[in-house]
Amino acid sequence: MGDISIPKGATAKLGRVEGDLRVGQGARAESEGAIIEVTGRVICEGEAEFQGSLSCSEFSARGAWGSGGKIKILGDLKASGEVRVENGQLSIDGSLDAASVNIDKALWVGGNARADDFDVGGVLEVRGNIMGRKVDVGGSFKVQGAADVDEVDVGGSVDIAGLVRCSQLDVGGMARIGGGEVSKDVDVGGKFESTKPLKFSKIDVGGLATLGEGGEGGDVDVGGKFESRADLSFNSLDVGGLASINGNGRGVEVDVGGLLRVSGSLTLEKDLDIGGRAYVGAELRLDSLEVGGSMEADQIVARKSIEVGGDLKTVKGAKGDSVELGHGSRTMGPIVARIVSVGHGGKVEDVYADKLELEHGSRARNLYFREGEIEAGVHIEGEVLYTDRIESSPDVRFAKQPSRVNELPKPPL
Repeated sequence: MGDISIPKGATAKLGRVEGDLRVGQGARAESEGAIIEVTGRVICEGEAEFQGSLSCSEFSARGAWGSGGKIKILGDLKASGEVRVENGQLSIDGSLDAASVNIDKALWVGGNARADDFDVGGVLEVRGNIMGRKVDVGGSFKVQGAADVDEVDVGGSVDIAGLVRCSQLDVGGMARIGGGEVSKDVDVGGKFESTKPLKFSKIDVGGLATLGEGGEGGDVDVGGKFESRADLSFNSLDVGGLASINGNGRGVEVDVGGLLRVSGSLTLEKDLDIGGRAYVGAELRLDSLEVGGSMEADQIVARKSIEVGGDLKTVKGAKGDSVELGHGSRTMGPIVARIVSVGHGGKVEDVYADKLELEHGSRARNLYFREGEIEAGVHIEGEVLYTDRIESSPDVRFAKQPSRVNELPKPPL
């Protein structure tokens, strides 16, 4: 049996077709057995329906302009070559297996989908898993299972419930995935969410980014708000507004324009730069700290400098090579550093330093230093012990007169 044609609006029962199968507008092909097997091409000249699974070398359809051109396959579709639908939609109840897929409007797959390339102009929905090299969708891309696709490029939205394994995820609007790994870039224009742990190289999101169960990777760059609801390891964290980690954070550097909140500890190889406020529930370890507003942590250990424009609150203390507190700063917890500078009107508790400077109008509890300068209007509520030198204004109020000692008390950290 050679090529077969099903006339417009007709119904035919088919088994194996040795050649091409042409299906007219509104025609129906019914399977005599488990599958309609076509050795050549299947060509649909408008809307068509296949009642059963279908295999062929190539599948093509062309919808009439304005009709929507919907093709239905009530089973699986397997094509050794291309699946193409021009000006139309393709609905497959079962699975799809093809070399490449090119659909003008929409593609729905009830099972798994496998192809080298998926190019869909409007909507691509897969109820099972999807595998391929590239997915390019103009509108929305939805997968109820897992996605193993090297490159995903979607103009609108992405919703993948299962694990993702890809190198590139590029989405113009919103993207939600079920965790997994993106080996290169996550680039989302609006909102991004990973509901399970995510391994990544770079996350670049214009608005809001959420890691539901944390993750590990490289750079995070978010224009608005970033949230990790579990432990996070990273290279750099750059957030324009609010950044929060519900757990421990470990990385190289952090730059946040507004507020940073870390419920556990935060360990950085380099710097923490905060425009507003920062809160770390446990220990903060880093190279340098610069906070424009207030800083709160259980303990801070910096290899280099600590600069805080507003209040500094710790339980166990703050330690660095140098500590500089802004005007009117209020400090809780001991400060230990080689150089300590307190701006005018500032208030500190216990200070341990080689070199200490208290500007006018500031207050302190206990001071232990090698050499220090204390300006006018300063009030010291406790003891002052030093080893080398002290310079103080005549109107400095000392609760106890400063005492020169051979050895200072050991710092608490």
